[in-house]
Amino acid sequence: MIVNDKNSNRKLSIIGNGWYTGKICLEYIGRHACSSAILDEEDFELEEGKLELENQYLSFSNTMRIILENINTKEKEIYEFKYLKKLGIYRGDLNPEDLILTNSFEKINRQCINHWEYNDDEYYLEYQEEWKGIYKEFTFLKGDLFEPKKLDIHTKKLDTGNDFFEWVCYVNYFEKKSKNFRKNPGKITKRLRTY
Repeated sequence: MIVNDKNSNRKLSIIGNGWYTGKICLEYIGRHACSSAILDEEDFELEEGKLELENQYLSFSNTMRIILENINTKEKEIYEFKYLKKLGIYRGDLNPEDLILTNSFEKINRQCINHWEYNDDEYYLEYQEEWKGIYKEFTFLKGDLFEPKKLDIHTKKLDTGNDFFEWVCYVNYFEKKSKNFRKNPGKITKRLRTY
């Protein structure tokens, strides 16, 4: 029996690791010493406000796996990252075969904030939390065929705090809602930014 048999129920799981990103507003920021001089950034006094999560990215790397499972027979078909383009699942400009060893590229040009140029209300904390697990899962009931061309993988570059950008992606399936799962949380990073 083939895995993608439309007379059975199936699920498509997108698994890997990635990042939640968002912003934390600041209730208070203390930047000045008693002498009115601006302190070094690591000596700022911060009081965090509300976290607003904005995005959930999946690492576009060899940690990414796409698995089609026939729920009735328990048979699986695994689509390896390096073959996503050859299989027509990923149709973008990148070549996954080039990203097997690392998906880090393009050095990030870091610039320090000139704290004399900003007011207290122009600061926020950039929030990133690493995660591992199931990114999304799509269900295909009897009569509903999984078609690779309907899977949309959209890539972009993300500053994860390292020296180089990383390729990340969003994954959606045309006209189908996904189930989201609780993921295994990882390291949290917060970086001071300005609007």
